[in-house]
Amino acid sequence: MGDAIIQGIQGAEGRLILEFDDEMLVAQANITAYRKIYVLEGWLRRVCIAAWMVKFGSSWDGEIDSRLKNTIQRRINGNRHRLYLGAESSNDIISQTTHGELLQLLTSDKVADVVADLTGATPSFLSMKLNEARDIRNLIAHNHALSERTYVILSGVLASLEEAVETFKESVLYSRHAEIFLGDDHPLSYHLEKLLSGNDWGKFQAFVGRHGHFLEYWSLPADFETRPPWPDAQKLLHAYRDQLDSIVAFCFNKQGCEFGILTPAVLPSSSHERLLETFVKHRGTWTEIAFEEQNPRFICNSKFWFYENESKLPRA
Repeated sequence: MGDAIIQGIQGAEGRLILEFDDEMLVAQANITAYRKIYVLEGWLRRVCIAAWMVKFGSSWDGEIDSRLKNTIQRRINGNRHRLYLGAESSNDIISQTTHGELLQLLTSDKVADVVADLTGATPSFLSMKLNEARDIRNLIAHNHALSERTYVILSGVLASLEEAVETFKESVLYSRHAEIFLGDDHPLSYHLEKLLSGNDWGKFQAFVGRHGHFLEYWSLPADFETRPPWPDAQKLLHAYRDQLDSIVAFCFNKQGCEFGILTPAVLPSSSHERLLETFVKHRGTWTEIAFEEQNPRFICNSKFWFYENESKLPRA
């Protein structure tokens, strides 16, 4: 990863690229570095919410230190007054954390075992690497141009953290150990079948599955002549607005066509049943508008995760 990053920001003569934006000289390395950090932090927030929900279900935020929770809640309340700006906004605590607060939650003793299980990384390792990344992140935030040496250091930090992220993706988005429940195999699958009594399976195909710490409800490809191919982010947020605390994520195939609702298995059966009822009731949450063309305020919500048709990592 490190060599690829450096090559991406160097010119033909090996120098870091500098370019003018009107009268201001801008280091391309800063732009590339910020994007890499933005993506990494996004994935680490996903690891964090998954770990806390796996351990404590929908009441996970009650386990957070009260002072930290109150600080973040005040920030959330302040952001509500800025909705006129039209930016993406989420009310879950982890999506509103600063870098330092995210680190505190990600390395908490309360979820250390789950984080290690999902990522293969220990709290001490994550703490060390995220603190190193924060130092360089702060340089970028204060408009300091990065040197090649700084970028080499950053590339190494990001590479080590990306290994933890890839482990998380493999265990959550691309699990090879998913178990599909059919009929009497699981009470929730039986409940789904009852909800779908008389369903036209050529238009709506659904099933319940489990892997590791999670239960998922999947809507599979069907007849596109009667159903547009893209999940509608705004419709989904509205349909599940009262149940978002029970949902880790909506998992979208990048090609459209299918999506899953990822939930922690520790939820009580009553919560799972309510989610399934909403899942069946709002089966028409589709649109002809591709993900990249939907409103960023909705489609960039922290609850929406995307996956490829198959993992890019080599299988053992």
